[in-house]
Amino acid sequence: MHYLTRGFTFSASHRLHNPQMSGEDNACAFGMCENVHGHNYRMEITVRGELDAQRGFFCNVMDLKQVVDELVADPCEHQFLNDIPLFEGVVPTTMENLSQRIWQVLEPALAARSMELYEVLLAETPDNIVRLRKD
Repeated sequence: MHYLTRGFTFSASHRLHNPQMSGEDNACAFGMCENVHGHNYRMEITVRGELDAQRGFFCNVMDLKQVVDELVADPCEHQFLNDIPLFEGVVPTTMENLSQRIWQVLEPALAARSMELYEVLLAETPDNIVRLRKD
């Protein structure tokens, strides 16, 4: 089994806030991140598959780039993530919740191109990173 990872970046803002929680509970749960703030996100998408000996690879990396750019990276670029259709209903917009939605959007689109999604890595900062992996 081979694994291929492609990196992406986008700059966006968001606010960690849950309208079902009181102001005090939001402040306690999210602290300063309850305010609108931005990140230079780094995202890595990993797919896996069996090597095609004739082609020398199992997927075309440019196909992977096109799908991820179209469905995730481009729609997020310089946007307020709480307000874009991609993350509609995602509350709060934590890295964990964002990575789940990214998975939900990418998995069928990549499968339609014979790519099996294996991992979504999303980093808000060099130190704050979440991984969602198929097990």
